[in-house]
Amino acid sequence: MRLTLLFAGLALLASVGLWHFGLAHRSVQRIPVGWRTTSHYVGTATYPDRKTGRLPEGGELARYDRTQRVSSDVGRPRWVEFEERYTVQDAATGHVVFDYTTRDTVDPRTGAHLEAHYRGDVALFPRDVARRMYRLRSNYVTGIPLTFEREDVLEGLTTYLFSYRGRLVSTPSYAASTGDLGRLRVPSGQEVRCLDDQFYYRIWVEPRTGEQVKLEEGCPSGDYLHDIASGRPVTALSRWTGVTAGDALIERIGEVRRLRRSYLWASRYLPLLLLGAGIGFVAAGVSRPRATP
Repeated sequence: MRLTLLFAGLALLASVGLWHFGLAHRSVQRIPVGWRTTSHYVGTATYPDRKTGRLPEGGELARYDRTQRVSSDVGRPRWVEFEERYTVQDAATGHVVFDYTTRDTVDPRTGAHLEAHYRGDVALFPRDVARRMYRLRSNYVTGIPLTFEREDVLEGLTTYLFSYRGRLVSTPSYAASTGDLGRLRVPSGQEVRCLDDQFYYRIWVEPRTGEQVKLEEGCPSGDYLHDIASGRPVTALSRWTGVTAGDALIERIGEVRRLRRSYLWASRYLPLLLLGAGIGFVAAGVSRPRATP
């Protein structure tokens, strides 16, 4: 019996290493095999008046969808091709206003960019998020410094809030996108950016998994073509805002809770159970039985 317990304990201890360096390694990566996520949020979108060329007051309801997925695993485990599609639709008609897709080479273990000129930028927040600044490069967001603002609780789920307000040049996304605002021809010496650098981006992430829970973004002053030399606005393009809210937020919180449980079981709980059981069996196997009177 003692020999059986000893071998069982050693097998359990060996399984801890097998799980950590083999099976769990794939499941606890920031971008595991088959990873895909979609975020839905609502907002407003305003376009210039055809006669005056100015942005009118108010705005029409719009639906925002952001899908992130692995488009190629050929370089795993060193790299994967990360695809992100960002779509804006008229909430009433479903007409596509803006559709922009990017593809980047990303480290599946951390979610960080691997291209030399993007080193230090992240496409996704990593596992075990730190309370520090992260530089985000994701779809139309071209490398903004997101600063940790505070810990926030959403429907009982603890999150970290990171935020940015300031300059954002959107020339590449307007030029390469499709839809009513796409295929913009930007004259030489001009660029697209948010008027008065009023672009804002606020993101709530679950700290263990790095998953996005809620997002607020927008340019309330309006995107304009600007003359680079003088900095003056030339042509109004759009004014837009978006936020994760309502049923979309509740569903996302539930999804992140499930992802958090799966991640903690794979990375912590199961290895600790195997380790504890293995040590217990080994101890029972090597201990001497008490003498019978």
